[in-house]
Amino acid sequence: MFVSMKRLAIASAVILSAVAQGVPATAAPDVTVLATGLSNPRGLAFDRDGTLYVTEAGRGADGAANPVCLPRPQGIGCLGATGALARLDRDGTVTRVLTGLPSLAGPDGTEAIGPDDIAFNRFDRALLTVGLSEAPAVRDGLPEPGAQMGRLLSVRRDWSGDWFSQHLTTQRIADIAAHEAANNPDRGELDSNAQSVAFGPGGAAVVDAGANSLLFVTPAGQVSTLAVFPERQMPAPPAFNMPAGTMLPMQSVPMGVVYKDGAYYVAELTGRPFTTGSARIFKVVPGQEPTVYAEGLTTVVDIAFGPDGSLYALEFTHTSMFGPSRGVGALMRIRGEGKTPELVLDKVDHPGGIAIRNRSAFITTCSVCATTGSVMKLRLPA
Repeated sequence: MFVSMKRLAIASAVILSAVAQGVPATAAPDVTVLATGLSNPRGLAFDRDGTLYVTEAGRGADGAANPVCLPRPQGIGCLGATGALARLDRDGTVTRVLTGLPSLAGPDGTEAIGPDDIAFNRFDRALLTVGLSEAPAVRDGLPEPGAQMGRLLSVRRDWSGDWFSQHLTTQRIADIAAHEAANNPDRGELDSNAQSVAFGPGGAAVVDAGANSLLFVTPAGQVSTLAVFPERQMPAPPAFNMPAGTMLPMQSVPMGVVYKDGAYYVAELTGRPFTTGSARIFKVVPGQEPTVYAEGLTTVVDIAFGPDGSLYALEFTHTSMFGPSRGVGALMRIRGEGKTPELVLDKVDHPGGIAIRNRSAFITTCSVCATTGSVMKLRLPA
């Protein structure tokens, strides 16, 4: 059966990382595990008061009888309502303040697609992305809560106006998958997978990894294309056992986005063949073509600026996706445009997202694990 190359880009990363489950972060005095027991944890962010929230892509059907299941490149995925938004209290307590969100995962609850990222603005408005990683038309055949997949949601407080309430609700703001169906920005196969979200002037930017594009969403829910990231031709790695000199198309697969000083910065995972050192970070000024801010990275899933102005890049895998170190990630620091990435922390267990507050980085790990995902805190170097 023909497999979508856009979906295969992310699916292959998940498959290859699964063998690395259980690889701990490098032992270091400045690393602390804050919480465990999370289900496929991905993006995370702080609200205005300094409380940390984490998206959980969930456990799929979680053993429910007669679930709706789909064939996926990484194996069967079954739909459930196990996606969530969790709050991490300072004592390490995990409270799921928003539940019942869609989750499409393997029968064992791993490798989920669901809630992916959360962002707050200075007014404490919150936006949440829900992935799809399918052709937009696939969503039309899904029962609830599947209709929420491939969208940008607004997270609303309850009547008390208290973020610490366990009764938050969502409202659909924009249909990211529908934009792919109607516009197909990269002119490739129809595929949509909403990933990272970042507030900017007049709205928010959303990365569609499946569409290889960066989108802009207004408060009224209007969606437009800010940038498209083209594929490149790369040499086939030795593990592919192809004739020397064979070139393969490699898609960009953008994942993380952050806004600073008039520009959006977008990190790419890349697709197969996941060439080591081929991932880049783009600088996108609205109305202009993207420029390369940094290169020499591998399979980046998220980025965040530190207090010193350095950009930190979280790699899903630090070296080859086709060797014994596949799925073992790293945190890299880029001290400025065009600077060579520097290793900050290696042997990070398939990370999913990063947030920085003061001089500490907060990272989700075991991001494809059904019940053993975690959040760790790392004191950043001077």
